[in-house]
Amino acid sequence: MMATNYSQVSYGSSGNDVKTLQELLNANGYSLDTDGKFGTKTQAAVKDYQTKKGLAVDGIVGKNTWGALTSGSSSGTSAEEAPKTSAADMKFQYDPYQKSDTIKQAEAQVEQYMANNNPGEFSYSNQDQLSDIMDQYMNRDKFSYDLNADALYQQYADQYATQGKMAMMDTMGQAAAMTGGYGNSYAQTVGQQTYQGYLQQLNDKVPELYQMALDQYNQEGEAMLNKYGLLSSERDQEYGVYRDQVSDYYTELARLTENARYLSEDEYNKYLNDLNMQYGMFSDEKSYAYQTERDAVADEQWKQQFDETIRQYNTSLAEEQRQFNASLGENQRQFNASLEASKSSGGNQGQYTMSAAEYEKWTNMWASVVDDKGAKALRDNMIHSGVPEDIAFNLYHAWQKDDEGQTNTTVYTGGGGGGGRLGGHFVKD
Repeated sequence: MMATNYSQVSYGSSGNDVKTLQELLNANGYSLDTDGKFGTKTQAAVKDYQTKKGLAVDGIVGKNTWGALTSGSSSGTSAEEAPKTSAADMKFQYDPYQKSDTIKQAEAQVEQYMANNNPGEFSYSNQDQLSDIMDQYMNRDKFSYDLNADALYQQYADQYATQGKMAMMDTMGQAAAMTGGYGNSYAQTVGQQTYQGYLQQLNDKVPELYQMALDQYNQEGEAMLNKYGLLSSERDQEYGVYRDQVSDYYTELARLTENARYLSEDEYNKYLNDLNMQYGMFSDEKSYAYQTERDAVADEQWKQQFDETIRQYNTSLAEEQRQFNASLGENQRQFNASLEASKSSGGNQGQYTMSAAEYEKWTNMWASVVDDKGAKALRDNMIHSGVPEDIAFNLYHAWQKDDEGQTNTTVYTGGGGGGGRLGGHFVKD
């Protein structure tokens, strides 16, 4: 398994490579959720792993960290994975919000409850019977009484007619007996009157029969209303039970819905808080990367300026050394020439002779003098070292004049017989 098979990942990354990273870290003793999200815990584990493996501790998993994880060995390098991602190319990556299984289950519970427990519309079990009674009562004919249709009246009519006929026959018989058994008009008249009396009794029954029919009509209506009332009361009871069911349904539905809403809001708020935290850390990482890049540019510019300053200094120093060496050589040449001229004139009896090496030594020491006190100290040092006092004073004044720009200097050397004159030109660099 090669490290080059994996892309560079860092805080805010997500996907299969991050999931593989988490699995590899877990194999190295860490305990991460293998969710494919490069969060704070994964970043902390990466930095800890980089520290232990001697890698650059930047929390970025690139070539070297992948190599260490997949091979189980450490590169021991102090520079982390190339190529580096510039601050301008760093993009904030995040996973869109997805409902957890807990939220999905809560919402499914709401839907299932609605499907299985919705009471629907109210329906009375005896609605058809109630409607039929109401229809019968509202649409029945108005009360009317028909004698010919009244079976009781017909019974009375038959009864009174039969009794009237029998009474008429008796009356006629009695009237005939009074006349010797012969029928006559009187008997007939009396008999007919008796019959009509019975028929009148039948007519007297009509109001009673009418009232009885009216009472029956009213009783039938009242029976319908009573039955309607019983059915209505039963309907009201069923409706009360229905309303209780509806109330219980919506109470439970509200509880389930509120629970799902609370879980969803709480989870989403946690997602937003985590996202804000991730973005804050990403911004810090990007700002750090940007500042690091700017510092690197500034360091490079400073190094270039420093290198140029050193080059110019070395060039100037070399030129000054060249001029000093040239001046020193010229001074030595003039000193030697003056010495030879002095010898030729016979003024070298008992004179002090300074070697070229000694002259160069004192001249170099003079080059380091910074003030008059130091110059006098150098002069006294020359005298204590055996240089004749007049020669030391002569060189001391010569060098001072060189510092003031007067290069034509006569150097006197002491000696017996009043001493001799040594001329020379000394140029101090």
